[in-house]
Amino acid sequence: MRPDKNEDFPQAATPSVGDKPWWQKPYRMVQTNLRQTDAALDPKAVARQTREFGADILLFNIGGIYAFYPTDLDLHERNPYLRGDLLGEMLAAARAEGLKLVGRFDMSKATRRAYEAHPDWFVHNRAGKPLVYNGTYQACVNGGWYQDYAHRILREALGRYDVDGVFFNMFGYRSVDYSGHYHGICVCRNCRDRFREMYGRDLPAEESFADPAYRDYLEFQDRTTAALADDIYRTIKSVNAAIAMTGHRNASDLIRMEVQRAVDRPQPEWPHQAGEQARWAAAHGQGKTFSSTSAAFIDFAWRFVSETGACHELRFAQQLANGASLDHYLVGTFDQDDRKSFPAISRLFHWHRKNEGHYADLRSAARVGLYHSFKTGLHRGATETADLGNAPFRGAYRALLEARIPFDMVSDERVAGSGGQALLARYDAILMPNVACIGDAEAAALDAYVQAGGVLVATGETGFYDDRGVARPAQALAALPVSDLRARRRDMRGAYFRVGAGELPSLPETDLLYLDGRYLHPSVKDGAETMLRLIPPQRFGPPELCFPDIESDLPGVVSAPHGRGRGIYLPWLPDWLYHRDSLPDHRELITDLIRRNAPAAPVLLEGAGPVELTVHRQGATGRWLVHLVNYSGQRNNLYEDPVAIHGLRLGIRAGTVGRARALVADRELVPEAAAGEGGRTWFALPPLGAFEAISIEVSE
Repeated sequence: MRPDKNEDFPQAATPSVGDKPWWQKPYRMVQTNLRQTDAALDPKAVARQTREFGADILLFNIGGIYAFYPTDLDLHERNPYLRGDLLGEMLAAARAEGLKLVGRFDMSKATRRAYEAHPDWFVHNRAGKPLVYNGTYQACVNGGWYQDYAHRILREALGRYDVDGVFFNMFGYRSVDYSGHYHGICVCRNCRDRFREMYGRDLPAEESFADPAYRDYLEFQDRTTAALADDIYRTIKSVNAAIAMTGHRNASDLIRMEVQRAVDRPQPEWPHQAGEQARWAAAHGQGKTFSSTSAAFIDFAWRFVSETGACHELRFAQQLANGASLDHYLVGTFDQDDRKSFPAISRLFHWHRKNEGHYADLRSAARVGLYHSFKTGLHRGATETADLGNAPFRGAYRALLEARIPFDMVSDERVAGSGGQALLARYDAILMPNVACIGDAEAAALDAYVQAGGVLVATGETGFYDDRGVARPAQALAALPVSDLRARRRDMRGAYFRVGAGELPSLPETDLLYLDGRYLHPSVKDGAETMLRLIPPQRFGPPELCFPDIESDLPGVVSAPHGRGRGIYLPWLPDWLYHRDSLPDHRELITDLIRRNAPAAPVLLEGAGPVELTVHRQGATGRWLVHLVNYSGQRNNLYEDPVAIHGLRLGIRAGTVGRARALVADRELVPEAAAGEGGRTWFALPPLGAFEAISIEVSE
């Protein structure tokens, strides 16, 4: 993809996307998050601009805080700039341009009119103060605004206007305002009564695991938010079953998230946000269409200064590479003061429109799973490694991506369900980076997976807490070759692991790996194999005293067969160290354990450069769609045009490999003469710009 060129991409032959509803097909959405003053917009101009931009879905304000249509509900305040029926005119203009219209509702807040009529509907902290920001009042999930009046707004608006979908903003509990000021939890009568009814106790005095009620409160938030979302979904369908609702973990027809920067977010930059969200949505949605809207602006405080086109292009490339549709978020309309990113995004949208048939009915062909634990994220604060946050997960994510191992996320919520074992059976190996909190049903599914032949690689505190963050007396996973932890050490600065002969073939000149942070002393099961030996913390100053004076036999890796599979446990956190320090040795250890114990990946990429590799299969045609994403333009939080990468070779392992086409370069790929090298069919690739999508005909 070349952001300096303005021409459209060449037309490519594509499979048909069929006659499915829009939310079951690849789409290109633009969200115009309207301000009050945008009520004066020209609907025909906005619809035309949306179509010319390359989008086929327009997300447009309907109501919630302010109504963008002439509502008859007293407490649903009309936009004071509204003249006539803006929503009706916009819907007609969208239809004339061949666009679908998705309505945006923000029920999270209301104006003073609603608050003064029913203050009991809104959030109040222990001081009795409402959470108010710029004249808007935060609604309580358990109050009448969400539980009743929001449904009245939906029934009125959706009963009048035949929109194609509905999106909700900022759903759930809020204790922090836009400026980042902490307000405290809501302790209104509705929350107190409902919490006592569900748990038989008072709300926690503080948001801390030191408070006995806090675990219940986390579950309370999740359960009540999910129940409200399900109720809203039922209300929408009762009005018009054809309307699609976006969602997240709740009942929905498709999943929609948001990719955005925050200038106060701790460095280093996490450039994989878009791909991480796409992988999560694929794992949790299990067949639902999904997207993560790319916010145009750099942060909330500066909503009209745009990210670079290269930044958006890298986000979208990650999204496409992991099965998502395209989605862009503007505050206001296309009449922006900073339009520098528009050409690159519009070209990509037009390219996607011409090639959308290649993106229909895709399923990942990755054979490695990266475990994502919602329960660990929720209850991490109760664990001994709470201070590490999600760094072990992100270190493992980077290790797999940078090693060019195609991988999916595996959702703990799906594994714990009835289809958990079937889901796990898709993968040859699963990596569990410090997945501390595991429920019993989840553990049983994982054990059965290994028993049936799977490979499980786990680090740190994986399996040593239950699904509410309560410490277990023994390891939850019988498939792992350790039974319990005899001790936990946090004083590992200056420690190492001795690498034995042949233990790390990818690092033949490396005899030491460094260790910092924690080492967990496990009870190793009889018959288990070990590798790497711990060298306890050594003196590191003055230089005259920097020599090892003691070594141990404590292992860095413990491995054993379990049924037809294998469980591998690392009693430390190389994933966390890789996220923090980026020394390739830790990445090589993690990925080598997968490569040596699992079958070879279906695709292999050779050649230098920072490239992400993914592979999908298309159900209708059987074709493979291989994506390459170029990260050379990203340097920490700077996103510029990537440098073209030359000399890449793609190797395909399949029964018969037929026609292959690079869709971005718009050229056929011819197999190399040495087609059988390594049991693969090899293709020399054209120079890689921002990304490439390669469609390959295969029979397996």
